[in-house]
Amino acid sequence: MVRNKVKLSIAGAQYAILTEDEVGYVAELGKEVDLAIAKTMKENPRVSTTQAAVLTTLQYADDCKKATVSADRLREQIKDYLDDASSAKSKADLAKHESDKLKRELENANLEIERLKAQLSSVLEQLGKK
Repeated sequence: MVRNKVKLSIAGAQYAILTEDEVGYVAELGKEVDLAIAKTMKENPRVSTTQAAVLTTLQYADDCKKATVSADRLREQIKDYLDDASSAKSKADLAKHESDKLKRELENANLEIERLKAQLSSVLEQLGKK
């Protein structure tokens, strides 16, 4: 895999990062982290850069953990929906099979009725001749 070298400036410090990710993506992450640390330091003027970095890291870890839990819940919901859909499809297939069977039985019953009508008509005709 190709390794890309990305130069980042975060909280006034320079970093050279080797990564397999796209340069633009890593640069955007670095910018986001730099802005988050700067925001933490602006909101809490007494914290050091290291403390701001730790607080920012905790916030990102919290966001990541919550996103992971949310993604897991969504996966479980999707699995449940797929199971429900599969069950509904099975029931629909079974109902269609039963419907087709009943249609065939009805057709056979109608044919039998027509046969019996013809037979009755023939018997009545013979009785009428006597």
